Amino acid sequence: MSQETKDSIFKTLDNLALTPYPALLLGSSLLLKGITQPAPISATGSSGGSAHFSQRLALTKPTRASCYTFGAANLVGAWLSYDGEPVNAAGFNFAWASLYLIVNGGPGVKSLFKARVTPFAISVLALGNAGLYGKKFFWPSG
Repeated sequence: MSQETKDSIFKTLDNLALTPYPALLLGSSLLLKGITQPAPISATGSSGGSAHFSQRLALTKPTRASCYTFGAANLVGAWLSYDGEPVNAAGFNFAWASLYLIVNGGPGVKSLFKARVTPFAISVLALGNAGLYGKKFFWPSG
């Protein structure tokens, strides 16, 4: 890969941090995950095997509250970026993406070993957002 191509890729990524699209993608993914997450069933009088499985599935991370909280925060960050505050929005989005990784990053990676791809993919999105927006916040001119 030539130096000119590498510079073009880095410039595109740097310009992407000025847009609300990465935060919008992460926020909407989290809200969609929260909406579609299964709820535990209440089974009385059964053997309990399926009820325990459903409760265990519903209690995995990210939880609904976590999805709604971090999803809404990322959508607010996308609005800040859209509203014309790129550096402040970058700091806000970096902070919330980093907080998401602190709370749900480890379980997101572990979920890959349980054949659950969605939490891992959302953690990768959060890592990408933290990298993009963190660079723009800490080194705005570079």
